[in-house]
Amino acid sequence: MKIGDYFSSLRLGRVVGLVACGAFLTGSPAVYAQAQHASGGGTYFVAPGMRSEFQFNQAHVQCKVGHGVMPDGTVMQMFMASTSVDSVSIDSAAKTVTLTGSMVSIVVLRFTDGTTARLTETVPYTAYAKDYNGSGGADFFSLTVEYKDTRGLDQFDLFGSPATFAGDLVTGNVIIK
Repeated sequence: MKIGDYFSSLRLGRVVGLVACGAFLTGSPAVYAQAQHASGGGTYFVAPGMRSEFQFNQAHVQCKVGHGVMPDGTVMQMFMASTSVDSVSIDSAAKTVTLTGSMVSIVVLRFTDGTTARLTETVPYTAYAKDYNGSGGADFFSLTVEYKDTRGLDQFDLFGSPATFAGDLVTGNVIIK
């Protein structure tokens, strides 16, 4: 038995149609070569002496300040983590990414009189990163969140709204492809 015996009933037009349909469903190699990627992690200063650590990819964004002292002497810790990533916009030519979604923002305060406060809020965010790809500039990361002004002490009172935490990377890198 020859291979031709199995396909003898198929006409050339039908074979070409099946091959074209298969290429359409699986994608061409050129589509795979153009796949985009964005991720990063590292540290930057949000204020003099106040280091922030961040990580992001196309499915998650997080940022934290492990220890910071505010001008009035209040000690602050902050942790922000995405609960959703609603949009991702990658510009491979400009080496930038913008991500939007919702995140939980938690701030723990220890005041100079010894009292403490824990503030938690779910906020919309926009994260932006720039990959300078070794071109002489430091990679860049920013996170902008929109806090709500409520009665009593809240994160709006501490940072305003919108609040942007941004800086050139001191450690780590951003990768945009």
